[in-house]
Amino acid sequence: MSIHLAMLRSAAWLVPGTLREEWLAEWSAELWHVRRARELRATGFCLGAFRDALWMRRNCPPEAQPAPWLESPARCLGFLGLAAAVCALLALRYHQPGMPVPVRGPIGAMLYMALMTVPMVAAITSLGLGSYPGQRNAWRWAFFAAKVALLLFIVFAGVLNLAAMVGLKVTSGPLHFILMGNVAALRWALVDQRRRCPECLRLLAHPARIGVPSQTFLEWYGTEFVCGKGHGLMHVPEIPTVSFRTQSWTHLDRSWSELFK
Repeated sequence: MSIHLAMLRSAAWLVPGTLREEWLAEWSAELWHVRRARELRATGFCLGAFRDALWMRRNCPPEAQPAPWLESPARCLGFLGLAAAVCALLALRYHQPGMPVPVRGPIGAMLYMALMTVPMVAAITSLGLGSYPGQRNAWRWAFFAAKVALLLFIVFAGVLNLAAMVGLKVTSGPLHFILMGNVAALRWALVDQRRRCPECLRLLAHPARIGVPSQTFLEWYGTEFVCGKGHGLMHVPEIPTVSFRTQSWTHLDRSWSELFK
């Protein structure tokens, strides 16, 4: 019985926090009835709890989901800046003066590795950020550039620090890890940027599926996100078409702000 309860408690960590206690109590009660009916069914029953917990995680209502920790742009850059500072301190401790890199100088080497990454990222995701008519681009591009710069430094310094800690030479192995890390970092930066409001740069919320696949050529089919501050709506097409090739932004005037308080 203790093993089966441990399995249920492990699955409960997948359930959103606000629903976890009720979910665990319900499954624990069901487990008692299952074990009473047939002992061999208990293990399969507990394994099924993981599937149910994942379903709860993916389909719980928006109000039951906690706000993303990196929702605000300041918190996002602050977290990345802290991680970059830790990598820099470790680099000062483990840096080897004669460390071989593709080009001379750490900044040049980091940029060289980043340029090699761009074609790989373009092969797995779109480099476009969407259509934002009438919106100023300066703050969005500054935020995106700062985010990419911090991520590239974290990957570059982090891999070299780990290589120095375990005593590996900076040869093809660590450099390949830097390339893979840069691909993951740039892809995350692009996806994160597309999910943010172009006005306040906060993560969008409350996704809603609109339309059905059969209406792709005649009507809108995709997902709409809402800015929590009431700045507008983001339309993300599920299948790009001639009419809706990329995600687009619809600005809401101040009269809508009362609905988001």
